[in-house]
Amino acid sequence: MDELEHPEESQPDISDYLRFVTFHQSFAYEEFVEGLKPVTTDDGQVLYRVENGIFKELCHRAQNDPDHKYLLVIDEINRANIAKVFGELITLIEDDKRLDEEHEITVQLPYSKETFGVPENLLILGTMNTADRSIALLDIALRRRFTFVEQMPDPSLLKSVDGVDLSALLDQLNRRITALLGRDYQIGHSYLMGIETVEALHFAWYRQIMPLLQEYFYNDWERLKAVVGDRFVRPAAIDESTQKALGDFYDPESQYEVRSYSPNQEFLDALMVIM
Repeated sequence: MDELEHPEESQPDISDYLRFVTFHQSFAYEEFVEGLKPVTTDDGQVLYRVENGIFKELCHRAQNDPDHKYLLVIDEINRANIAKVFGELITLIEDDKRLDEEHEITVQLPYSKETFGVPENLLILGTMNTADRSIALLDIALRRRFTFVEQMPDPSLLKSVDGVDLSALLDQLNRRITALLGRDYQIGHSYLMGIETVEALHFAWYRQIMPLLQEYFYNDWERLKAVVGDRFVRPAAIDESTQKALGDFYDPESQYEVRSYSPNQEFLDALMVIM
């Protein structure tokens, strides 16, 4: 008997159920929900047509496919004006206000005049950096509609490079940063992930981590030195002629600089002092 051949079932593409958007200060309701967009006809005339935004489009897909979960990822959710972007939909995203739920609510959209609701199988995931001061401006109405999950740095994901335990290095840096600035300013483990060579570590240190720390401790060299040690922050070398020209205006105790090492053993030794 010949074996029956079964065609392989096509696997769904995750992009069918997922949308990603980054909020910014210029992001608006018209891009998120719906708005009027100019369209040029064949004869050169400009018409305005109502076009769906990313949220409304995904809501329609989820409503027409109740057997699957859909996910909208909003990166930097605290960067936009939440009240303007969500508009009247801020109430509709509550669990019990979704379509087919106990307290279902629908609204009439302002441009299309369409009756609209949010399906229960659409999940919304927002991300933000707690070190960003704009988190204080996060709309209280939005806070009530989300569950907050804190993701802290995980040093256990890091390796060692030529004797430098990156896990211990990150842990010590973050302990000192937390003591001086607060836990929200800790350095994420992503800066040091995947590093396997001294050259890669040197690049991450001088091009990513040190600039971030200099921003944190802007014009506060003493505290920066307390975090990274005196091997990386040292008094600036000012030649005698410059000192003489500046006279009483020159203050040697306030002049510091970041010492630049080559990717060699001296650089690794300086890092191990921090550990």
